[in-house]
Amino acid sequence: MPALLIISIVFFIGLLADRGWSIEERLDHIPPQWSSTLRSQTSAEPVQTQVYQTNVTRISYTSSVILGNVRDRSLDTDQPHTPTLLASTTSLKGAFKTKAEKAHNQRESRILVHDDSGSRMTRIGFTASSSLARYGMTHRRAGQDLFIDPYQDRREVLGKWRNGLTPLHGGSGQQWNNNNMDEDSGRARLEQNYGRMGFSWNQASLPSLAITYSQSAPNSTLDSTVIAPQKMSNHTLEAALGYSGVAWHVGLASSYVLGTDLFRNGSGNRVHMQTVTTSLRPLDTLTIGPTLGYRTEQQDWSGVRIDSSSAGLAMHYQQSQRLLFSAMGNYSGKRSSDRLVDLETIGGKGILTVELQQLRGWNTKMSVEGSYNQHTNRAMSAMETQDISGLLRFVLAPL
Repeated sequence: MPALLIISIVFFIGLLADRGWSIEERLDHIPPQWSSTLRSQTSAEPVQTQVYQTNVTRISYTSSVILGNVRDRSLDTDQPHTPTLLASTTSLKGAFKTKAEKAHNQRESRILVHDDSGSRMTRIGFTASSSLARYGMTHRRAGQDLFIDPYQDRREVLGKWRNGLTPLHGGSGQQWNNNNMDEDSGRARLEQNYGRMGFSWNQASLPSLAITYSQSAPNSTLDSTVIAPQKMSNHTLEAALGYSGVAWHVGLASSYVLGTDLFRNGSGNRVHMQTVTTSLRPLDTLTIGPTLGYRTEQQDWSGVRIDSSSAGLAMHYQQSQRLLFSAMGNYSGKRSSDRLVDLETIGGKGILTVELQQLRGWNTKMSVEGSYNQHTNRAMSAMETQDISGLLRFVLAPL
């Protein structure tokens, strides 16, 4: 694969590069669901001045389950969570870095703790950097019951080369999904080889641009009822443009996917996606974020065209540390040309949090939450749903 060849060359050049090592960036490939949690509990790394240094951090990720009705809620202490242990080792003043991560699901109750081997995850990675290049390898293996990216075994090689304002990046890897982590040849298994390369351009007071090309080849090892038969070759071109001001930001992302279905005599499948995101801050206490999206898919083998559209609006108002109000609304629709698919979803949610008077070293808060969701299926009217819910919560915590 071309991407793998490029990364191998970068890896070899990096080994021969001069030893003016730098570590101004980190090559962490953590799933998006984890990134916000990790950033909130760990601070930015200082520049390494020691020859060798080891850090161990313990965190806990709580699964955010979206419930359709407040009657399905349970106590916060009974919510499933994932204790995680992170260990990193840095040597040669940041030139080489290894990271290891181990996590497992845990659901605590007053009676017992549930834990099994299928809910574990291990990840190990290696990163090296020179004055111009950065390269690394990572391996992640997750069981079928893990809360974050289950049924997955991924091996990846990555590299980045900086040349002024236009850094180049690339990667290549393999990924296995479904419940056949032991590679049993008698069971169904979905595997995928992929590679990507691209560049970005970013300069202060000017728009930022990023372009990426990727190729993937998903393939199911068996025609099974567990995994839908797949044998595809996908080519994807993505572009993102962003521009920021003092109190606003506008982003435009577009992608084009050209797929070939080898199970259907090489018939094509084309997907176009466009997304517009905006963030406005008219006041220091108010943030507004509208989003728009559109997706169209054309299947040559069936002649069906599927159109999807979405819109959302989020507002965050914080008058002070004692008063916080958040509201969000969303709309999505999906329709096919053969009229077998005609879906529409409308939803909204509002949260008001008020900090009450402090009592003898205790901080008390009251939160009022309301939500509304309506799911319409015009092709099958019997599957339409509508839900209105509300929640009143009191929180008592020590200062």
